[in-house]
Amino acid sequence: MKVVIVGAGLGGLRTAEALRDRGFDGAITLLGQESEWPYDRPPLSKHVLRGDREPMLLRNVDDYAALHLDLRLSTVAIGLEKGAVLTDDGAVPYDALVLATGAAPRRLPGAPGRVLRTLDDCRGLAPYLREGASLGIVGSGLIGCEVAASARAKGADVHLVDVLPQPLVRVLGNTVAAKVRTMHEDHGVQFHLGVGVAQATERTLLLDDGTLLEVDVVLEAMGAVPVTAWLEGSHAPLGNGVLCDASGRAAEGVWAVGDVANWAGIRLEHWTSAGEQAGAVAAAILGQDPPPHHAPYWWSDQYDVKLQGVGLPAADDQVTMLEVGPRNRPLALYSREDVLTGAVGFSAAAAVMKLRTHLGEELSVAVATVTG
Repeated sequence: MKVVIVGAGLGGLRTAEALRDRGFDGAITLLGQESEWPYDRPPLSKHVLRGDREPMLLRNVDDYAALHLDLRLSTVAIGLEKGAVLTDDGAVPYDALVLATGAAPRRLPGAPGRVLRTLDDCRGLAPYLREGASLGIVGSGLIGCEVAASARAKGADVHLVDVLPQPLVRVLGNTVAAKVRTMHEDHGVQFHLGVGVAQATERTLLLDDGTLLEVDVVLEAMGAVPVTAWLEGSHAPLGNGVLCDASGRAAEGVWAVGDVANWAGIRLEHWTSAGEQAGAVAAAILGQDPPPHHAPYWWSDQYDVKLQGVGLPAADDQVTMLEVGPRNRPLALYSREDVLTGAVGFSAAAAVMKLRTHLGEELSVAVATVTG
């Protein structure tokens, strides 16, 4: 059997590793669009952007030989037929296919600003993080907030713009999002919330309320869309990503992992989920028992705070705020009809990870309060 994996990011590489770990000795081809060896993306908006750390490879270059992998970098997938991936370098036949093409940044009309998704993007943005420079960031999700924190750490002025009333409100709900906003304001970030962008250039943002922001660089950080255009017209089912069942199977012989994968109606853009999905898909391809299921988990480093979240809470869930640990770290418990749906902690790692192991047990808030 020949397995082809399209996408050499975290999900794609981890799938190849999981196949080998589970005893697969057939051919594996990994197609990557970038010229770089597979690297870790989360540090691009934090340590790497600030210049505190070199880019981190997902696997040492010398260790690839042990995978017996046909790794093809700078290879772009342009279409899909049954039994073959079409690339800019010809057709690549497969018996089993894993789609791991990730997501691409959502853009303003005309795409006048910069984005942050790749190592090249990071290298282009880094020079603007300096004393006396100013950034206009459109979008206050995780990337927008992380870049804002990194920029303020380097002394740059930051204007954070969003049509929503609070940063990260769709993920955190209003109560916890307000705490995030206060954290950023305490570090000097200037918010422009509840207002859209009427017009943008590389160095200006004209907002709907008439405010004109003149900056050194505009960053578009309005979330991401799954990379599926190359799959249109193929047998891969599409709809907010590649539509899969709960095991990651999209069609006969086709699976998907990571940001591009919509598993049973849920598409997760989390580092941890991509790796865990890779293990499940490897098991499914080989007809083996799947690994244990875990509740979704994400994290974000902003200033000296590590935000960590577990579960799938809705923005309108009931929120119960606690203080945990010897340093009284804030912990938010999310619930629906008194059943725990998730938790978010502010540098409260022990409590958050403990609750992760119990999500799905229909804990009441009272029991979760004791557990956390």
